[in-house]
Amino acid sequence: MKRFITIMLTLQICLASFTVHAESINYYVIAKQAMPFQIISNNNQHTGMVSDIVSSVFAENYTVNYHTYPFNRMISELESGGEKNWVTYGSPNWGGVQAANLSDIPIYTVSHSILTHAKSDLVFRDFKDVNDKVFILLNGFDYPSLQPFIDSGEINELRVKDYAAAFRILDRMPQDAIFVEMTSRIKYNLKLLSKDLKDYKLQDFSAIIPGYPIYLALDPNMDSDIQKFINQQLLLLSNSGTLTKIINRYI
Repeated sequence: MKRFITIMLTLQICLASFTVHAESINYYVIAKQAMPFQIISNNNQHTGMVSDIVSSVFAENYTVNYHTYPFNRMISELESGGEKNWVTYGSPNWGGVQAANLSDIPIYTVSHSILTHAKSDLVFRDFKDVNDKVFILLNGFDYPSLQPFIDSGEINELRVKDYAAAFRILDRMPQDAIFVEMTSRIKYNLKLLSKDLKDYKLQDFSAIIPGYPIYLALDPNMDSDIQKFINQQLLLLSNSGTLTKIINRYI
């Protein structure tokens, strides 16, 4: 009898494990604008800080389906429910669907900088040093710390579709324009576009946009066993130093 019970319990555990691992994970990727967090190569290979972490979390027994959209379209898809058991990245600072259900531990701490042309004589200390500048911002993204200044008209914003456009404007308006963006994204895209950092100046912008953590953002209706698995895997990756190694590939 004991042997029978043991066998049945083992079968139940195996079946439960199979049920969880049979699920597909739907990973949402921002097209073109999210490097180095999410990078898509010409042959449609997915790399980048977040993508490599997601691959490591689901390295075994799970199928990861990739869904790539422009930022605004991705948000619309997720707000309407998205595919079952979806994953992307987010932060409490962003609000909305990218903050509704986050992993237990953060995966990276974001800092922001302002990039100016090397010819600029700007030295940033506080807002009065930049309130007469044109703020170059990426189209589609929200900047909660800047929004009150934008709403009041204290900031003259110029939205661009990508980093190449931002760098071109700095080249054309060296004394009048500043590009506000995540430090890691600026550095990565300068390198990607064969730009020399010596031709620009990078200054810390944490006085206006303080650093904050980002997490894996999860489907609010995600299967509880899968969510538990994700958090367990992230903790293992953090404790083993793997998270740090992944981040260091790109910064």
